[in-house]
Formats: sequence, structure tokens, C-alpha cells
Amino acid sequence: MPIPPQLTADCPLPVIPDELTYGGAILLLTDAMKSIADCDHDKRAIREIEAERIKKSPRLEGHEVNYQ
Repeated sequence: MPIPPQLTADCPLPVIPDELTYGGAILLLTDAMKSIADCDHDKRAIREIEAERIKKSPRLEGHEVNYQ
């Protein structure tokens, strides 16, 4: 099973304005944390695809692979 391109795409970076207020910093942090969470979700999906691929591989059958 090939890994879907959207899972390997670059993670979006939040736009940092030239002038940043305290309130803007909170919004920027919120955007950055969401981006990190989305990227973590993508990486978890890739690990699951790879684990399934290994489980189905006759060469690696019965071997445990730990992606941490």
C-alpha cells in the first residue's frame, strides 16, 4: 500500500506578522500547536501503514517492528 501524498506533504507553517501583539502571539501559538498536532497525526498514520505493510510482508512475518 503506497503512502498517500497528503501524509508526506510539508507541514504548514503559521504566518508570523511583522508586528506581533500579545493577543496575536496567543493566536500564533494556537495555529502552531494545531499544525504540530496535524503533523503528528500524519506521522502516526504513516507508522500504521508501515506496520501493516511489514505485517503482510512474507520476509518480515513474525518480526516485531517498533516505530518510536
